[in-house]
Formats: sequence, structure tokens, C-alpha cells
Amino acid sequence: MFPGAYFIGLIIYLFILLVLLRGLLSWFPRALYTEPGRLVVAATEWFLGPIRRVIPPAGGIDVSFIVAILILYFVQALVTSGSIIRSFLSIIGSVLFLLIILMAIRVALFFFKMDPWHPLVQMVTQASEPFARPFRGWFPKRRNQFDWAPVAGLVVLIVLWVVVSNVPTFGLF
Repeated sequence: MFPGAYFIGLIIYLFILLVLLRGLLSWFPRALYTEPGRLVVAATEWFLGPIRRVIPPAGGIDVSFIVAILILYFVQALVTSGSIIRSFLSIIGSVLFLLIILMAIRVALFFFKMDPWHPLVQMVTQASEPFARPFRGWFPKRRNQFDWAPVAGLVVLIVLWVVVSNVPTFGLF
């Protein structure tokens, strides 16, 4: 690690918080037109604009800030650790953690008996189905019964996350 790495990592972390704030404000459009909202937009648009052109909103919700945060985490990990392999493992661990949250939300939505046609439920179901689909042969989806395929996907994602998170402690990298 070079001498200014901690300072650069701190600046990247602060920018991550700013991008996260921008993402949260994008879910409340009126908030973007307040004076603090305009400052946040002005400070982050140079970074989020190109990403948003590549990744359009999903279900009317801006998710480009999530990709931006992952990119910033990768750069921060690269600067602070100095190892590209550890940086990739860090990002893979972060993505797996986000997928774990997504799958846990999908399982929780079943318990709360949410309207399956609600846009948020539809978005969560569509985004998480690729991780439940491999288990459909073992756990077919039946009407009015618990869907075990997302639970199996959740368990596999948790196992992968634990393995990826512990690879650096094995002394391999």
C-alpha cells in the first residue's frame, strides 16, 4: 500500500456515501429538486450518467447507483489492498451479499402474503428467479404452497459468500 492510499480510500468511501444518497433520493423524485438534492445530483451526475446510459431503470426504479457503488468499492479495495485478486474477491463477496439480501426479501415476501402483481414484488421475483430456477427440478412451484426453490438458492448463495469471504484468510492471495 502506498502512503496516500488511506486518504484516497477515505475519499472514495465518502463518494460512495454520496452516490448511495443519490440513489435513495432517486426513489423520491421530489427530493431531487430541493437545494440539497440538486447539490447531490451535481456532485454525482458525472459518474452516474454514463452508467445510467448502459443500465436503464428496472421497473421504473433507478438501479445504476448500485453498479456505481460496486465499481467504487472495487477501486477502493484496489487502492487500499494493492491486490487485484483481493479486489475482485471483495466485489464478488459484495455482489453475493446483495444477492443474498434479494433472495431473503423474496422468501420474506411469501410469508407476508404480498400481492404477487405489485410492481415491487414482480421486480424482486424477476430479479431473483435466475437463482431459484436451477432448483425448480427438485422443488417445483405449486399453487398455495411454500416455494422452496428460492430457499435452496439462498442457501447456495450463503455458502458461496462464506467461501469467497474466507479465501484471503486461507493464505492463497
